[in-house]
Amino acid sequence: MRNPFIDIRQNLLDSTEMVINYQGSDLANQIHDELNKKVDDQVLQIMLYGAYNAGKSTFVNALIGEERANVGEIPTTDSVDIFDWNGYRLLDTPGVNAPIDHEETTIAQIKRTHVMVFVIRDGDQDTKDVYERLFNMLNLGKHIFIVLNHQLASEEDKATAHQKVLQILVKLAPQYGVSDETIQQIKVIPMNTQTALKGRLKNDHAKLLEHSGYSHFIEAFIDWLKDKDSKDSHLAGLKSTVKELWYKPVIEQLSSRDDSHLDSELDMARDDKTMLSSRQRALTSESRNFLNHELTLIKSDISNVLQNSSNQAQLDSAIQSAVDPIGDKLEQWLNDKIGEVSSLMRVSISHEMEQLLSGNNNKYLDMGVEGLGKIANADNIKGALLQGRKFKIPGLKGRWETTLGKWAGKAAVVVQVITALYDLYKSNSEEKAENERNRNASVQLYQAVEDVCATVKREYGDISEQVITQMIGLRIQALDDKIAKLTTEQGEYQKDYQALLDCQADLEQINY
Repeated sequence: MRNPFIDIRQNLLDSTEMVINYQGSDLANQIHDELNKKVDDQVLQIMLYGAYNAGKSTFVNALIGEERANVGEIPTTDSVDIFDWNGYRLLDTPGVNAPIDHEETTIAQIKRTHVMVFVIRDGDQDTKDVYERLFNMLNLGKHIFIVLNHQLASEEDKATAHQKVLQILVKLAPQYGVSDETIQQIKVIPMNTQTALKGRLKNDHAKLLEHSGYSHFIEAFIDWLKDKDSKDSHLAGLKSTVKELWYKPVIEQLSSRDDSHLDSELDMARDDKTMLSSRQRALTSESRNFLNHELTLIKSDISNVLQNSSNQAQLDSAIQSAVDPIGDKLEQWLNDKIGEVSSLMRVSISHEMEQLLSGNNNKYLDMGVEGLGKIANADNIKGALLQGRKFKIPGLKGRWETTLGKWAGKAAVVVQVITALYDLYKSNSEEKAENERNRNASVQLYQAVEDVCATVKREYGDISEQVITQMIGLRIQALDDKIAKLTTEQGEYQKDYQALLDCQADLEQINY
């Protein structure tokens, strides 16, 4: 996932030469610098925190896919080291129990950062200082994601280590005045950072990344970042500023020239393209809101499934049954919404393109929605995704066939501890211990439900977005061809005018 603010910077760069041609270098460079500063102010900073030898630097290297952060048995970081990753900034700081002067650097950075990845090395779960710092961060309103760095081989040992961290969090929370609801929001993902780094250095070696836990971690981490980096209003404001200061003056200048007069068909084609681009963005957002709403309605059903399933096969089957109706609704929703798009267009496109876009002949729509109703079925979703690879739909070409059908397994660590949770409810012991066990089970159940919903949302959302992009993208391409044909014999100003309109349209497309 790229940070959209970085995409805005690239958009400015792509159009700089044309803007300079019509605005002059002094004014254009002044506006460019001002807008780039606004971009920098919006880049999310993610602070790495934890014991000095917990594996923070190895974690950074695994994320980046390069050995750039220093790694050693003694404290190697005496300042805040900054690394760019996917349009975000990773801040590697001196660790807990590092030398005093080093730790002061960390404390100063804490005041400036609200999103933190807390790396805990397996074996340090009982270290008092680690949790004291963690709860202090929670009381300061920081958002915490925990990476449990381990060298455990068996899935059972990983699940046990994962559960131990949650148990400690639940047990200590009352002492620090932290609610169970706050604990529920903390992600805890086990990962062998050394193996993950090896996998990343070996061209994203699939087996190493899967074995290390990196594959599950990166999906959960990106979902978490999307939630914490909720800057939609800031993004919309910045895009509006770029449009007003950067594009509008030049576009108005070009459109007012005598040789830039637009005939009605070209004018309508451009308006239709703008409308379709806007509708594509809106439908993608609406589809994810649709999924959020539908998943919220069945969370209690998923919770009941998790509590009452006695084995993995029963769990998978019951979850599929709970999710299937959402696929049916999404399929109908997509058909209705995409069907409305053509009626909004004012410009006719070629007969050949109309044939391709018709419901009976559109291989992309047929492929995309055919599997949606049964997407939770492992074999069917695998088939749908493989079919997507066959047609080279973006985003599917690089998927490994052996992993396409494993959506239910992406929450594997959480699911594996589910059956153990309900024994806690049945335990007979003193009241305090019983209450603590019940609270722990409640937290883990909540997180398990959220993990299942996040995975289903990701799979449904990705396919629906691909269908929307393909279908509306074909119409946009048809309009691009028509616009190019209509402007072929126009002058240089008209070509620049169209190029700037395209850059402005690309700006509008930038989103999370």
